[in-house]
Amino acid sequence: MSKYAKLYFSEKVYHSIEPFRFPIYKDLVAGEAEGVEEVARKQASNTYGLLKIAKSLANKKGIPVKEALELLGSSDAAENDEHVYEYIEELSAIQTESTNVAEQKIQMVTLFMRYRAEAKDRNKWVLLPDWSVEDTREMPSRILEDIFEFIGWERNGWPEDAEEVAEGNE
Repeated sequence: MSKYAKLYFSEKVYHSIEPFRFPIYKDLVAGEAEGVEEVARKQASNTYGLLKIAKSLANKKGIPVKEALELLGSSDAAENDEHVYEYIEELSAIQTESTNVAEQKIQMVTLFMRYRAEAKDRNKWVLLPDWSVEDTREMPSRILEDIFEFIGWERNGWPEDAEEVAEGNE
């Protein structure tokens, strides 16, 4: 966190996800928002590419775009339809560039770990700016899911029954 963070955020209130704690801002800092948007933008670009292929296929076959999308999503479509086979290279490129839901979670959790996570080191809470994707991949899935849920709360608003943990700046 920037040395000027004190200007933007008052005394910190934390949300604990053992063995970590995260300051609660009820918002994303600009760097977090930028990272989240980058993940979303990449996925949107791939979706747009797939829609372009589906529209072209729909025009060739004289079918609705929705049906063309279903055909493209079918596991054996390329083997059974010569029109789909024409798009194999483009589909392969989209598949290679796209990230699945699990990978998106890993990217977003890694981002939040770098920006906000604190862990105890010799009884002192320290930031983890050098946290890596590999570190996140080795994280237990329960912790990953809890952090991802926290990201959603910070981004979209906290539920009424969510627990905030005030630990101060120990």
